[in-house]
This record gives sequence, structure tokens and C-alpha cells, in this order.
Amino acid sequence: SLEDMDGFVPVAGNWRIVGDATADRHTEAQITTSEGQGVLVNVPSAQARENLLFDWEHGDIDLELEFMMPKGSNAGIYLQGRYEIQMFDSWGVSRPTFSDAGGIYQRWDPDRPAGREGYQGHPPRLNVSRAPGLWQRFRIRFQAPRFDDEGRKIANAKMIEVVHNGVVIHENVELTGP
Repeated sequence: SLEDMDGFVPVAGNWRIVGDATADRHTEAQITTSEGQGVLVNVPSAQARENLLFDWEHGDIDLELEFMMPKGSNAGIYLQGRYEIQMFDSWGVSRPTFSDAGGIYQRWDPDRPAGREGYQGHPPRLNVSRAPGLWQRFRIRFQAPRFDDEGRKIANAKMIEVVHNGVVIHENVELTGP
């Protein structure tokens, strides 16, 4: 219901519940809010830039959310705190990459050769991002990895389907790791 911050791990002051949020598509990283309930907003500062975590853990999940990005903004949805669907101001990008809105962010291994530390990112099929300041929608169907009784992974995680603004941008994408 987003009436208060119950349901989330305690966080710094950059996260709060408001009644509404707006952003001008021409103004970099600025958001205006009004008092009330129903909208969760992140307004980072130099002192407060923390992630927001639910106070519960999930396995498989169907998640729907609406979001709005100010110009130049960068964020992400981490499923199980590990598998990221990118949220980014990607309006007007003609060839999206894994780091654009809806992309499945790449894995990172600092022990890989220089310039190849990042791998296995998945760009969205196409860019359907709206202009900064306009509300957008994600619908994510995620399948958690499977483990046997001894704790060995027997099936990788999978993005069954990711829909951005009504368009399927990922389907049955297997994720070998976070």
C-alpha cells in the first residue's frame, strides 16, 4: 500500500513515501514530490545513496511496478538481491545495450582479463523507454535457480518474461549467475 516504510529493511533518508512525484524531462537528476502516500521515491544525496531492500526474501516471483526516471537517472531492480533488470534514462537510444532500461545487467569478474571483466549482459530486444518524467511499467516473471538436497545448483535462474511498457523485451533468458 506504500503508506509507510514497513516491509523494507531500514534505510537512509534517500528513500521515502510521498503522494506524487514529477520530473521535468529537460532537468538533469531532479525530482519534485508532494506529501502523501502511495509513491515510493528515491532522492539520493551525497550522504544518503543506499539501496532499498524488502524485509522478506523470494524465490520465483511475478513483479509488476511503475517507475519514473528523471533525466540522466540510473537505477535497477535486483531480484533476490542478485539478478538486475536495469532502470536507466534510455529515451532515444537507438541500439540499447545491457546497461539501458530493461537490460539484464552483465556479470562482473575482476579476475578476467582487462576489458573483459563484464560478461553475459543481455540487452532488451528494443528500446521502448519513455521520456524522462513519464511513468513507465515493468512486468517481470522470474524463476529462481534450483538446488538439490545437497545444495548443488541443478538449474540456473531465468527471466521467463520481461515486459517494458507493454512490449516483451526478454523471454526465457537463462542466467548462469548473478
